[in-house]
Amino acid sequence: MLNKRTGIVGRGYNPSFAFDAASGNGMAFLSSQLEMPNVKLVEPLASVTHPRDIPIKTGGGYVEFLSAWASDFATSGGNQYGLQGTENTDIPIVQASVNKGIWPAFNWSAAFRLSYINLQRLIDSKKFGIPAPYSMQSLLDQGLRLIWNKALDRVTYLGWANQAGLMNNPAVAIIDAVPGASTYTDWARKTTTEILNDINTALLTTQENSGYDVAGLADTILVDYPHWSLLNQPMTIGGFNSVLEYILANNVAKRQGVELTILPLPTPWIQGLSTIGGTSRLLAYRKDEEDLYLQIPQPIQKVFTVPSVRAAGYETLFTGCIGVVQWLRPTTAIYLDGI
Repeated sequence: MLNKRTGIVGRGYNPSFAFDAASGNGMAFLSSQLEMPNVKLVEPLASVTHPRDIPIKTGGGYVEFLSAWASDFATSGGNQYGLQGTENTDIPIVQASVNKGIWPAFNWSAAFRLSYINLQRLIDSKKFGIPAPYSMQSLLDQGLRLIWNKALDRVTYLGWANQAGLMNNPAVAIIDAVPGASTYTDWARKTTTEILNDINTALLTTQENSGYDVAGLADTILVDYPHWSLLNQPMTIGGFNSVLEYILANNVAKRQGVELTILPLPTPWIQGLSTIGGTSRLLAYRKDEEDLYLQIPQPIQKVFTVPSVRAAGYETLFTGCIGVVQWLRPTTAIYLDGI
């Protein structure tokens, strides 16, 4: 069959289309023009809490070890206070000792690969007027930095390579919650007053272990989310809206001029650490760089980007150096198990 307009001979020729590709319908172009894309890329959600829970120090480069100095004092003789009576001539001798603490530091490395084909596709889409609503390089860069922050979270709470973190340090003392009127220790079966007593016990223990110095009194408490939920349950005692509000206004730290903060900690960093089966752990500690901090000798940095023939793209390397939690005064912290 001869088409008089084009001169094309062929059976089944459809003059409605100018190409032989499949097409949905004649409104395809109009449909594409009416489409309204959301140009913001939906990204996954992730929690990073170490900047909230520990002081951070940076600088030093790619080191292998971190160190700090600590002093202690004592007196010799039977008259430790040096008070003199008419028949007392015992003069104490003050002695000082200086100790050095050593902690390891760990190198950190990660890279991302940008495929040459994918890069060309993004370039072509922009050239033809349909640019992608994201930058692949920025997207990979963001994901890599999230890995860095997750590594810092891991080191902060649980440590790394046999080095302890905030939640499992053997230098921090452990006390057990006392049973309430229900004969149970867990907060789910305790009254508001009994929960406050547990918290006050933890706070006063840190002060007692620190020579009763107010500077050694814990000012931060970490609990898991189920116990955080319990603290936020409504109550009517004294006009307070929640158990948490009542505790923050009536704890022993508040009475000594120290503002207490109670915060929730994600489950992976706190679950299963209690020495009493089936219960949870609470950490009360002094969040001050005089007592503890996380040293990051070398913050994350981009090292280089190189082409890779075998990978058919470009690879970018990032490195850094991460220390461990340096607890200079573990007496300012306590674990309360059994809540």
